[in-house]
Amino acid sequence: MSASLDRHTLRFLEELPSAELGWTNTAPCPTTWIRQEAVTGLCILYLILNSDRLYGAMEVAGISNAEGRAEDPGSTNEDLPTAQPNLSPGRQPHGPTGLWETLEQKYLEFKQLVFRSPEERQKSLLGLLPLFLKAWEHSVGIICFPSLQRLAEDVSNQLAQEIQGALAGKPAEQARVAAQQLLWWKGDVDQAGYLLLKSVYVLTGTDSETLGSVVDSGLPALLLQCLYLFFVFPVEKDELFESDLQVQRMFVQMLLNICSDSQGLEGLLSGSELQALLIATTCLWEHSCCLWKEPTFCVLRAISKAQSLSVIQYLQDMDCLKISLQNLSRLADTLPAPEVSEAVSLLLDFVRDSYPISSALFLEFENGDGYPLLLKVLLRYDGLTQNEVDPHLEELLGQVMWLTTCGTSELKVFDSIIYPQLEGFKFHHEAAGVTIKNLQAFQVLQNVFHKASDPLLCTQVLSAIRTTWTWNARNFFLLEWTLQPLSQFVEIVHLKPAPVQAQFFQLLEVLVFELSYVPHEILRKVQRLIKESPEPLCTLTALQSIHRIAGGDPLFADIFRDSGFLGLLLAQLRRQAKILRKSGNKEAAVDGQDLERELTCVMLKTVATLLQRSVRNAVVLKDHGMVPFIKIFLDDACYRGASLSILEQLSVINAEEYMSIIVGALCSSTQGELPLKLDLLKSLLRILETPKGRAAFRVSSGFNGLLSLLSDLEGSLQEPPPRMCGAISPSHALDLTFHTLCAMSAALYLDPINSDFFRRKGLFEKLAEDICLLGCFGAPEEEAASLHCRAHVKPRPFSDLLSTAFSSSSPFPAQVRSCLQILSFLDSMARGSLHLQRDLEESLRGREEPIKGDQKEEVDRNPKCNFKQWPDLEESCRAVLISLRSPGHH
Repeated sequence: MSASLDRHTLRFLEELPSAELGWTNTAPCPTTWIRQEAVTGLCILYLILNSDRLYGAMEVAGISNAEGRAEDPGSTNEDLPTAQPNLSPGRQPHGPTGLWETLEQKYLEFKQLVFRSPEERQKSLLGLLPLFLKAWEHSVGIICFPSLQRLAEDVSNQLAQEIQGALAGKPAEQARVAAQQLLWWKGDVDQAGYLLLKSVYVLTGTDSETLGSVVDSGLPALLLQCLYLFFVFPVEKDELFESDLQVQRMFVQMLLNICSDSQGLEGLLSGSELQALLIATTCLWEHSCCLWKEPTFCVLRAISKAQSLSVIQYLQDMDCLKISLQNLSRLADTLPAPEVSEAVSLLLDFVRDSYPISSALFLEFENGDGYPLLLKVLLRYDGLTQNEVDPHLEELLGQVMWLTTCGTSELKVFDSIIYPQLEGFKFHHEAAGVTIKNLQAFQVLQNVFHKASDPLLCTQVLSAIRTTWTWNARNFFLLEWTLQPLSQFVEIVHLKPAPVQAQFFQLLEVLVFELSYVPHEILRKVQRLIKESPEPLCTLTALQSIHRIAGGDPLFADIFRDSGFLGLLLAQLRRQAKILRKSGNKEAAVDGQDLERELTCVMLKTVATLLQRSVRNAVVLKDHGMVPFIKIFLDDACYRGASLSILEQLSVINAEEYMSIIVGALCSSTQGELPLKLDLLKSLLRILETPKGRAAFRVSSGFNGLLSLLSDLEGSLQEPPPRMCGAISPSHALDLTFHTLCAMSAALYLDPINSDFFRRKGLFEKLAEDICLLGCFGAPEEEAASLHCRAHVKPRPFSDLLSTAFSSSSPFPAQVRSCLQILSFLDSMARGSLHLQRDLEESLRGREEPIKGDQKEEVDRNPKCNFKQWPDLEESCRAVLISLRSPGHH
């Protein structure tokens, strides 16, 4: 016998105290152990956890009579009145078998007696029940009782009579009180109702034959009637005591056991109780008992899970769905959104669970204005202050997504794919996986996005749409070629909060990067959105998304050029460059201008991406006359990287123009614009790797430009520096010298024509003069000191001096370190490897090596004597330049 325990049932069982099953605070309810079986498994778990205590008590006391004691009902059955068997002294039953034999003997005696009144029969039957419960507990769920079905019939009939007697002739509220008084634990007062309830609770979890005996008594309908009373009429107290919760749990589990059996399910359909209970969940929220809401929904969902044709027919005949939909449509505007959402989800549970058997309830939902109700309920969440998504909202959206798959036939659409498409794109005509069949249900989601502005609600709708694509990529095309949701969303996305905008454009990227599909029509609408820019932040988000898409495949360079998007960006950049030139390249000072700067920056990056590997796009940029305007952006560090990338792409078609721009910018930059000079030199070095670039460099007076940079650094490495060099520090001057020599090295050693040109023009001598004027190659020390040092210090190789100079713990003065480092640059330049070092830090790390022990001792003893082996450092510099000029180093 199986019981369908869904997540709501498990959650309800988790939240209730479970003393009846032996679960304590130190041993939490192990819901992962609950399989979809009847309560027998739960009872076995209880006895496993408590077997030592139970068997120990039995061996000491046998069957004790605790009649009149009033303790917690979760304790053992020693707390309940028991029937003492007529055994001779010393013949106490031992073990479960003895208990069952005693019970069988007593029950057969009970069946043979003739009672003078129903009260006498009731009392005799109640006397057997404690013994039955004790035998069951001690048997670890294994019942050895031949008369089990007969006992189930007697006990369930007796409980049915007790309930009928308690409810008969009473108004509903009084009947609710009477039902609770009958079934609840009452301490030392009469426990007949509680004892019967617990016994039936055990009997419904045994086997289907025994459960059939319980169902034949008519008890299921009576229990459902009691559940209706408990739910509809609230109690005065707003919480249940521990004993009340235990009784509630037994009551609910008993109904779940009944729902798990087809015969028991039929017993619940014998009257109007199920109709009343289901309708009550949709119209009596303000007056219902909150303590019984979760149990009621738990039972109704169990009935839904156990659907059959008879249940579907009952719900149709009793107009349950129709009346419930009407109630919710009337009350949806007044009830709290989570509560009405939970009620609608319950109705959709019945629709969903019945759909594999029959589509009758689904059609009834459609014809009963179910879709307008769903839209109304979902829009109730719009405007609510939510820090996280309400679980009832998630559940309802899941139900709506399921409704989109309901239908008898596939949607018929025309193939409307626009080309070109990405290389990996393939449209699957076959309907593999779950496909959308119900456009009316999907329109609920679409309309929610159109009308709502709440970020959580809108993002949930977008996530739901994304989920349909994971079911089957075909769903995107089925929807876009019919309802066009994304095409419509583009037109209103600027009205949504920023998180919604971000997630929408992520969906657009999913189409490109995961489905390998180019949505031409949607992209055109995004371009229009960027052009009109109704909301700057949305425009920025859209542009960032387009930038990422553009870099995904070279095909987009052609697509965005042919669609006019590249021209649109160039026009926007032209306008922004004019504004920048007019303002004197001053940085923005307010938030609005900061956003405008970021927009301009992304535009430049997008143009740079579209120009990569696309000569046609570079021609478009040149034809638009954009080169002078791109030059304007070089002065701003925010725009410089993308602007240089654009100019580098331009060099493919006109290297001379690129070189004239870069060399001109280097020569015109001021001494304080060190970052600009360094960025220009790094860009120049990249272009010098190409033959066209090196030839254009020579033609554009590139060597003279680099030498002028060195001339401007005159005295910058002197200690102390002269006043005119106060704008640049020695470290910055050294960095600029390094990058200048790197560019010069690349131009010389990658092109023999340049090297010959450099020699013929006498530029080696000019380079030597400029380097010697940096200030670190000063006059030699006094002759006496120099001779003194030479007398006591052994000559050392130049490489050792360089290692010391590049060490982080170098003992040399700053001026001497600078001198040796520049000599190192010239040495690498002579070897033809300087341009391979991309930055000064890399050069320093390459040169820095540990100093050997004997050398370190000499340095520590007299640090200043080590570098005086080179009294004329200018001569050393010239010696390296001579080696640079020699033919063997070409």
